[in-house]
Amino acid sequence: MNKDFKDWDDLDLLIEEALAGEPLLQAPSSLQENIEARLDIAELRENEERRFRISMTSLLFIFVGALAAAALSLWFTNLSVLYSEGLSGGKGLWDYYMTALHMSFSSYQGSYSFVGAIIFSIGAVVLLAAVQIHKMIYFD
Repeated sequence: MNKDFKDWDDLDLLIEEALAGEPLLQAPSSLQENIEARLDIAELRENEERRFRISMTSLLFIFVGALAAAALSLWFTNLSVLYSEGLSGGKGLWDYYMTALHMSFSSYQGSYSFVGAIIFSIGAVVLLAAVQIHKMIYFD
């Protein structure tokens, strides 16, 4: 191993001897700025990759949790029987709410669409504002 270090030292000496007569060139003034910019880009890329991994992992956990909750609800209840026959005990609370909802929508005259459009519009504006604020914070 010492031989390798000796060879490297010899190589350094040979390079210094070969370049001893050459004039020392000045580095460009923008070299440091370019290097710092590339280092910043590399750091941003690493942060974005980490954020992407975290978001995909959390999305996987949420998806698996939703599937598990759906599987548990199907395991504990027989939803097709509940949908077709209603709850046990005659007309249960579920049937009452479904009948009330049906009666409410049977006299529909279009106001729900207007209210829904307003709610969706407000939600879209809030979402757009949140995205713009996020861009302002993280992208100077």
